Order: sequence, then C-alpha cells, then structure tokens
Amino acid sequence: MAATALEMGIADALATSPASISDLSAELELSRRGVEIVVRALAELGLVRDSAEGLRLTGAGRARLIDRDTPDFEGDALRFWLTSLRRWVEGLPEAVRTGAPQVGPEGRSPGGLAAFMAAMANKRPDLVDAAVEAVLRRAPEAATVLDLGGGPGTFARAFARRGLRAVLFDKPEVIEHVRGTYRLEEEPGLELRSGDFVERFPEGSFDVVLLGNITHIYDAGTNARLLARAARAVRPGGVLAILDFVRGESAFAALFAVTMLLNSRHGGGTYTRERYEAWLEEAGLANVRLDRLDEDRHLVTGVRPAGSVSAEPDGPRRTSTEDGS
Repeated sequence: MAATALEMGIADALATSPASISDLSAELELSRRGVEIVVRALAELGLVRDSAEGLRLTGAGRARLIDRDTPDFEGDALRFWLTSLRRWVEGLPEAVRTGAPQVGPEGRSPGGLAAFMAAMANKRPDLVDAAVEAVLRRAPEAATVLDLGGGPGTFARAFARRGLRAVLFDKPEVIEHVRGTYRLEEEPGLELRSGDFVERFPEGSFDVVLLGNITHIYDAGTNARLLARAARAVRPGGVLAILDFVRGESAFAALFAVTMLLNSRHGGGTYTRERYEAWLEEAGLANVRLDRLDEDRHLVTGVRPAGSVSAEPDGPRRTSTEDGS
C-alpha cells in the first residue's frame, strides 16, 4: 500500500501540503474512491493523519516514505519491491516453465543498476549495526575487512566508521556508479576496487571477508568454490561472514528463492544452515555459528584456525552450474 502511494504521487502530495481526498483526486487525476481507500489504509498504518488543514503525512510517514536522511527511510526499497511484485505476476509462470530468468530490457533487476543499488542501500541502520556487531564479536581484533559485492557500500562504510580499513570489491560498472552516488570516495578508511569476484579476488588477505546477500545469486557448486576461495583470503584467526536468508530459519527464505528464479539463471535461491556449515567446514573453517539479525536475516560465520596456511594468490577461474551437493 505504501509503495502504491509512492508510485501514484500520493505520498509526495501529502508531504508538500495538507489536502482533502477531493484535492488529491483532482491534483493527481485519480479516482476519488481509489484515493480514499489508499489514504485510509495509510492512516491505519500510522503514515497519514487528519488535521485541521486536511490530510497530511505523520512523522513516521515522512520518515519512511520521503526523508532519505532518516534511519527509517524505505522509499527506494518499496518502489523496487513493487516492481518486483509485478514481475512475479507477469513472469513467474514462464520462469517456472523454462527455468530462465525473466529480466527486463535493462538486462538486470527492475529499473536497472541505479534502482537496484538504491534498494540495496535502503537497509535499516539497526540491521547494519547488528551485522557489524555480530562480526566483530567473532573477530574483536579485526583491522581489515573485504566486502565482496558490497554494492552501495552500506556495510563497508559501517566497518570503516568502526575504525577498520575496508575494501569494497564489486564489478566495474557498480563501482563507477556508487563511488559518486553514495560519496564513497569521501569515506575515510574505505577503498574501492573493481573486478568480478567469481573470476578473481583482490590481492591481499583480510581479518574479515564479508559476503552480504551474495550466496543466493549462485548455484551450490559455485558457492562451494567461492567460499573456499574466500576462506583463503581470510587471515589465520580471522572470520568469513555470510549475510543472507537461511532456509529453515527464515520464513521469508523460501519466497525469496522465487525472486531468484526470476532474476538469475543458475542461482539456487536460498540455502539451509546445514549447507552453509558444510561449505565453511569444507573450506577449512572452524567454530561455524549462526546468528539471527532480525526476523528474516541471519549471519553465518566461520573462523580460520590460527596456524593455517596464509592466503594464496587467486587467479581467474571458470564458473560452473553444477549442483555440487
């Protein structure tokens, strides 16, 4: 409902000045009945209230839908998920029939790279803080972190602000977009490097290697190899951390797998706790642990044993679509 209010201009209109149902209907060229039903629903959600001057957004409504600088802002994510929902309805039958992703003309997620990065950046600060805290509890002496495929740098920035040297590694087109859009070049302690981590890793070893919302993109075989290589990039005593929806632990994980059916050619969608544990243990990590960050998201971490062989250079490797299970 909130996403629809954003798309139809209702939220922006109520943020500009108080208005009646009739005013909104006339200004936006929408049916009076439709506007009234949407606005009353927003009121039930605590996003709109009546005032002496007319209907207006509440403080919570402005924070969630309009004000990008507030911790509760989720406007970009709502727009992105509304577009994704439409693709569920239109593309899911064909995706189930063929197994092929149903991407739009942009060749990527709905709305293209900018919309996807905006949605990924639209994370709740408490979730980001919870993830960083959980990692640092496992690696309290960490001084460096590699954020693989970190997009808009939400987690890399959070680590850098904790005093770690953070390296954000993503595809060249992503780095080119986010460096200015999210002012990452201005962030002390944050370094941007470009490349495809499926083909190669950046040089060096790190106290923490983070894969945030990455494993659901790939099939099991690719993930097994990717995590083995990530483990080699972790310094002895350091931590490999995976943030994702874990099947069997999150009620949303199974539904999210459907999204990956629409968006990726070989992605397995979501994986179980047991699968993550097996991958990390096979990669030579110990003390594998799962922490709940919120109702849907979990952090899986493993520690590289002290005394293990130091990280090795990592050259190009071919990906595979084998299941690997």
